[in-house]
Amino acid sequence: MYIKKMTAWFGALDGKSLELDRGLNVLYAPNESGKSTWCAFIRAMLYGVDTAQRSRQGQLPDKQKYRPWNGTPMSGSMDILTDAGAVTLRRWTERAGQPMQAFSATVTGTDEPAAGLTAEDAGRALTGAPREVFERSAFIHQAGLGFTSDPELEKRFAAIVSAGDEEQSASQAEARLRAWQRRRRSGRRGAIPELEGEMERIRQELEQMEDSGRAVEQLERELDQATARQGELVRQMEQARSQARKKALEDYRTAKTATEERAQALSAAEEEKAAAVQALQDSVFQGVSPEDARAQAAADREQAQRLTGQVDALPPMWLAAIPLAVGLILMILGLVLPWKAVFLVAGAAFYAAAAGTYFWLRGVGQRADGLLEQRMEILERYGVQEPEQIDGLLGEYERLCTAARAAVKKQRAAAAALDNARQQQKQLEEPVLNGLDFVNGDSEAARASRAAAEGQARIDRLREQRAMAEGHVRAMGDAMVLRSEQQALAERRRELLTQEQALQLALDTLGQADSTLREKFSPVLAQRAAALFGELTAGRYDEITLARDLTARARLSGEAVGWETDYLSQGARDQLYLALRLAVCELVLPLEQACPIILDDALAAFDRERMSRALELLKRTAAQRQILLFSCHRRESEYFAGDESVRKIELGA
Repeated sequence: MYIKKMTAWFGALDGKSLELDRGLNVLYAPNESGKSTWCAFIRAMLYGVDTAQRSRQGQLPDKQKYRPWNGTPMSGSMDILTDAGAVTLRRWTERAGQPMQAFSATVTGTDEPAAGLTAEDAGRALTGAPREVFERSAFIHQAGLGFTSDPELEKRFAAIVSAGDEEQSASQAEARLRAWQRRRRSGRRGAIPELEGEMERIRQELEQMEDSGRAVEQLERELDQATARQGELVRQMEQARSQARKKALEDYRTAKTATEERAQALSAAEEEKAAAVQALQDSVFQGVSPEDARAQAAADREQAQRLTGQVDALPPMWLAAIPLAVGLILMILGLVLPWKAVFLVAGAAFYAAAAGTYFWLRGVGQRADGLLEQRMEILERYGVQEPEQIDGLLGEYERLCTAARAAVKKQRAAAAALDNARQQQKQLEEPVLNGLDFVNGDSEAARASRAAAEGQARIDRLREQRAMAEGHVRAMGDAMVLRSEQQALAERRRELLTQEQALQLALDTLGQADSTLREKFSPVLAQRAAALFGELTAGRYDEITLARDLTARARLSGEAVGWETDYLSQGARDQLYLALRLAVCELVLPLEQACPIILDDALAAFDRERMSRALELLKRTAAQRQILLFSCHRRESEYFAGDESVRKIELGA
C-alpha cells in the first residue's frame, strides 16, 4: 500500500492537504512547520487516537497535544492505494474527549464500504502490523530512534525462526505464568495467602470456641456463687428494713407524744403570760415599761412632796385670832380705863386688822385646800397615804414586769419547742406514711438494700454475659465442621504449593526456551542490521550483537570487542538505530502489504557523507515500499536534484 493524499484538521494542520507518490518522498519544512504533526496524523489515521493515554511529566497525550488550534473537532481523511484498489479512510470526532473515534473506510470516490477495514483493525489490515510493531519498526523519528522490544514484535521474531506461528510471545507467556503464580501467592490476595488466612481464621475460631466454652463454664460458676450470695443479701436486707420500719414507728410515736407535751406546755405558758400581762394592765402603772413607770412614780412622788411642803409653808388660821383678841382687850379696857376713846379706837383698829387677816388667811386656806386636793389626787391614784409609799408600788410593778418578761420568754420557748417537735414529728411521719428510703443514706437498711441491688445487678450482668457467650458459641457453628473444613483447606494448600512449584519450573523452562529462541532470531536480526550498518558507515563497523532486550553493541572492523551505544557518537548511534529499524522492517513487515516507512528528521545528526549513504539506502528500499522522509534541511532535497524518481515536496510552499 502507499498513501496518495491526506487532509487534516489536526494540531496546527488547519485543513491542510498533502499529496504523495510511490517510492521515496522527501518533504522539507523548517522547524515548527508541522512535520511531526503530519507523522502523528498518519499514525492516528491508521490506528486511531489512543484516548487512554494520560499526561506525564514533559509529555502530553495525543488527544491534547494535537487538538486543532482553531478549536474545531479533530478530523481528517487519507486516500490509500492497495492491491485491492483505492480506499479512502476518514476519522472524525463526534464526542468531546474521544477525538477521531468515528471512522469510515470507503472505495475512493464512492460511498461503498471497503471490506475488512474497521476503526480498530484498519492499521493492522493495511500495514500487516499492529500499532506496537508499526511504532517500533516503520515509524522512525529522531526522538524515537532507540529500539525496544514488545510482545507483538516478539511474535514476529518467533514466526521468523520457528514454524511461522505468530500467536506466540515468550514475554506474554511469562506474564501469564507469573500472573498465575501471583494468583497463588501475591501479598494478601494470592490464593495461597488467602487460603492460609482462611486456615488461620478457622484456627482462631476454634480457639475462640474453646475460649468461649471455658468462659461460659466460668460464668456459670460465678452465677451460682452470686445467686447463693444474693439470697443472704436479700435476707439481711429484709431484716434491716423490718428493724428500720419498727424503729421509725417508735420514733414517730415518741415524737408525737413529745409534740403533745410541748403543746400542753405552750398552753400553760400562754396562760401564765396572759395572767402576767393582765396583772401589769391592772396595776396603777397600766402596763407601761418599767423605765416609764419609774419616771412617772418619781415625778408623782416629788409632786406630792412638793405640794405637802407648800401647804406646810402657809400661815395658820389662828393668826387671825391675835388681832381680834387684842382688839377685844382694848375694847374692854376702853370701857374700864380712862381714855376710853383711845382704847376703843385702838380696839376698833385691831378688829379691822383681825378682819383683814381673816380674809387673807381665808384665801390662804383655800389655796391650801387646792394643794391638798392635788396631793390627794396623786396619792389616791396610787392608793397610798404618803408619797413615800409610791416607791413600794414601783418595786412591786418592777417585779410584775420581770415576771411578765419571764412569762413571755417561757411562752416563746414553749412555742419554739412545739414547732421543733411538730417538724420532727412531720419528718418522722412521712416515711411512716409513704415508706422508708432504703436506697440513699448511710443507714444499715440502705446499705443492705444497695448491696442487694448490686448483687442482683451482678447476677443480671452474668446472665447477660452468659447468654452472649452461649450465642457466640452457637454462632460459631459446629467445631466438627470447622475441623473438617480445616483439613480440606490444608489439602488444598498442598495442591496450590505443588502448582506453584510447577509454575516456577515452567517459568524456568520458558526462560531457557526463550533464551534459545532469541539465540536463533537475534543473529538473524543482528546479521541483517550489521550489513545495513556497514553500508551506512562504509564498512567502519562490521558486527552488531543484540542483548535479550534488543539493546545493541557495535564492533569496529579489526577490533575484538564491541562498543555499547553510549560510547558511540550521536551520528554513529543514529546510523546504528536506523540500520536496526530498517532490518526490523525487512524481517517483520510483509512485502505483500508493503507498509510505508515514515522518517521524521531521522537524519538530522548525519553529516553529508553519512547522509548520502543513508539516502541511497532509502532510495533502494523505496523500490519495494513507500518512504516518507520529513526533514528540516534542504540538503536531502538538493541531494536528489534532477532525480525524477524521488518526489520532493516543500511543505507550506
